[in-house]
Amino acid sequence: MKREPGNKRQQVVKRTASLLLFALMTIPLGAQAEFPGLVAYNQDSAMAASLYMQARTRFEADSMEPALELAVEALHSSMQSNQEDSEFASLSLIAAVYERLGRAGDAIPYYMRMVNILESRQDTTALASAYTSIAEDYHAEEVYDKEGEYYLKVLVLLPESNHRKRAGLTEKIGIALMQDGLLDSAVLYLDQARSLYGQSGEDDTRILNLLVQASNREGHYQEALRYNGILFSRYREEGDYGQMSVLKNNMAYDLTLTGDYEGAASSYGEAIEYGEQAGLPEADQARLQANAGICYQNMGRDIEVKKSFQQAIKLFDEAGEPAEKSRIENIVALIYYHEGDLYNASLFSRNSIASAREAGDAEKLSDACLTYSRILRQGNDPIQALEYYEKYLNIRDSLQMEEKIREQELSQRRNRLERSENDLRIKLKEEQVRELAIQQLTLQLEKEEQEKELIKKEKDMQLLEQERLRQSLVITRQQNAAEKQKRENQILEQEKRITGLRLEQETRVKEQREQEILLLEREKELDQMELARQKSAKKVLIGFSIMGLLITLLIIGGLISSRRKNMLLARQKQEIEEKNKDLESKNEEISAQRDEIEAQRDLVFRQKDEIEQYNSEVMKSIEYARKIQASTLPDLTSLNTSISEFFVFFRPRDIVSGDFFWTANVESSTVLTVSDCTGHGVPGAFMSMLGMSLLKEIVQKEFISHPGVILRRLRKGIISALGQKGISGEQRDGMDMALVSINHETNIIQYSGAYNPLYLARRKENAGPAGGSAELFDEKFGNGYLLYEIRADKMPIGHYVHMDKFETHDVEIMEGDVFYLFTDGYADQFGGPMGKKFKYKSFKRLLLKNAHLPMEEQRQILNDTLDEWMGNIAQVDDICVMGLRMGRK
Repeated sequence: MKREPGNKRQQVVKRTASLLLFALMTIPLGAQAEFPGLVAYNQDSAMAASLYMQARTRFEADSMEPALELAVEALHSSMQSNQEDSEFASLSLIAAVYERLGRAGDAIPYYMRMVNILESRQDTTALASAYTSIAEDYHAEEVYDKEGEYYLKVLVLLPESNHRKRAGLTEKIGIALMQDGLLDSAVLYLDQARSLYGQSGEDDTRILNLLVQASNREGHYQEALRYNGILFSRYREEGDYGQMSVLKNNMAYDLTLTGDYEGAASSYGEAIEYGEQAGLPEADQARLQANAGICYQNMGRDIEVKKSFQQAIKLFDEAGEPAEKSRIENIVALIYYHEGDLYNASLFSRNSIASAREAGDAEKLSDACLTYSRILRQGNDPIQALEYYEKYLNIRDSLQMEEKIREQELSQRRNRLERSENDLRIKLKEEQVRELAIQQLTLQLEKEEQEKELIKKEKDMQLLEQERLRQSLVITRQQNAAEKQKRENQILEQEKRITGLRLEQETRVKEQREQEILLLEREKELDQMELARQKSAKKVLIGFSIMGLLITLLIIGGLISSRRKNMLLARQKQEIEEKNKDLESKNEEISAQRDEIEAQRDLVFRQKDEIEQYNSEVMKSIEYARKIQASTLPDLTSLNTSISEFFVFFRPRDIVSGDFFWTANVESSTVLTVSDCTGHGVPGAFMSMLGMSLLKEIVQKEFISHPGVILRRLRKGIISALGQKGISGEQRDGMDMALVSINHETNIIQYSGAYNPLYLARRKENAGPAGGSAELFDEKFGNGYLLYEIRADKMPIGHYVHMDKFETHDVEIMEGDVFYLFTDGYADQFGGPMGKKFKYKSFKRLLLKNAHLPMEEQRQILNDTLDEWMGNIAQVDDICVMGLRMGRK
């Protein structure tokens, strides 16, 4: 179903407004507040805001080219400053500019990048709008399968309860499927849309008309009749004779295709009657008359046929539609031609040619020229008949060429868009994987830092605990020392008391003895003895006083020292309690950090699982691509009947390969080639499939077996398919190739090469290739063989600085000849003890050394030698080597 072209500009404006909504909500437009916290951002961020506002102003003023330049600059600045909101707004504006310029295909990659941002934010509302825009752009590019795919993504995001919007989306998916030729699926979706419209109370007339179209294209004419009948009943209740006429015409068409000509004629009659009552334009009435005439023709009612066609011609002439007039005149000319009335047949045929020329309709002119050529041939005018037949052929070829070019352009556009989308998806996924890897590495580093910090804190805690234990031990020791000092003071005090008592006792004994001596010896000296006693008593008193003073001072000193020690112990105890509280708070902080680290570790594990799942999906897709590529490679069993012995050593670098081998039998010749396409992996596989497809067209469909011509035609096809213009900076995609054609009748092998040479191992007793085109390799390594190199042309299959004809070399096949076709992958492989390339000299030596062996054994030697040479070094390029032994060994 075609959209109305008049609303295209309004659709672009509306879509732009809806997609800019998200960006405009997140980016304020004030003079100083374009980004929140502008002062905190760098200079690139402010520049991005300014550039975006300038670009939007140009866009609103309908100055698209300046708007595009400024928007691209804003995008680059946003990406440099890592401002995702600004990047999103710039992407949306660039896409809108491309749509306004009518370049919908160029807008799609920017919508895809917006989708990537929205998917990470899980913003389903804006995501649905972006998917819708992508679907509409694919519709504009006529890539209907991708249109339906993105409408389906929007449908998945809509809630089940929103019947009205789901009905509209389901209808669009059905239309896309119908335009893509998937009619069964289209009918299913249109039926579902009709049901949803019924649930939402909407009119389903449009859906019924689409179901009629789909059923007719699918060949289900009874279903189309049923839907037309429903529509006719509705319009009859409304008294709409114009629509009733259209529906009766459609029903008559379906009845004709089912073989019910009577019913069809009756319906056409009703359609004409309703059309007259509705006052339909002459052109519509003419079509009704023409359709009725075709129906009458199938029924064999000749009078009604000519009457209806003449009425149609008259009405088309009055309506000013010469193209339709030409078509009916050509039908009438054929009717008269089959009746044998060459006069009227010639008259109507010339009128048909004149009408087609007036309309400028090449297809109608082609049909008219073919009819007139038949009439002239029947009328014995072969010269003019040949002239008009040549005109028919020229116009037909031109139309076919235009159709083929249009199909190629559509295919190229489809492939370009799909490649662009796939490349962008892979790039975005690679960026996501890279970001996740960086995040994982950052988290791992942070985790290690936190673990180091935790270990450090634990060590600090251990040191604090050791310090606390040490201080506790010191306090205990101080307490023990204080108690010991107290006990020693008490013992000292007791000893001092005992000493004092002992001195006192000794003094008393001495005094008694002195008194007794004095009493016995000298009574006369009583006064002196009394004086001596007084002196002695005075001394004792003084001694006691001094001793008491000393004891008092010792007790006071011990009390002061003990008090100081107790105060010091109390202060140390308070400090230890404070440190314990600090340690407890740090323990709580460490526990919180440990919980956060564990949460981050769980996030990293989840992201790792997502990455592994994505990698699994990508690998499944590439593995499926490998199966597709493998299915396109030729079946080599057919060579067993034409080649004495052969091998193919094929080892892709990745799962799929840019190298390929191909063979085909053309009459008495066998064409074989080994080719190296630009790139590896999936891009290289696409190029290889393109190369094989073009080779099938050239060799198998056009029966061309000359190598030089094949390479020249292949180069032309590659340049056309890739749209190469030879301009500066253009991607130089293409392929290198060695191609041979073996003529089994003449026993001649013809070779042409684009960079890739041909090696010939020939027995020493046989003469070398003629013509001087082959270079002899060192013969000392051969086991009865010599190796000749037939050089290739130094230009690829693709656009190049010079594109001369490819030279074709003829080599007469001799008994036991072994030919080798190969790509550069084997010789360019790094390995060995020094990590160098294998090189062509070693490759030649290896082939020559083993040329006398069976071909399968040679293949195994190539495999084992390569494995041994590579060691732990990865394969750097795709590898393909083909060996052919001619005649009996």
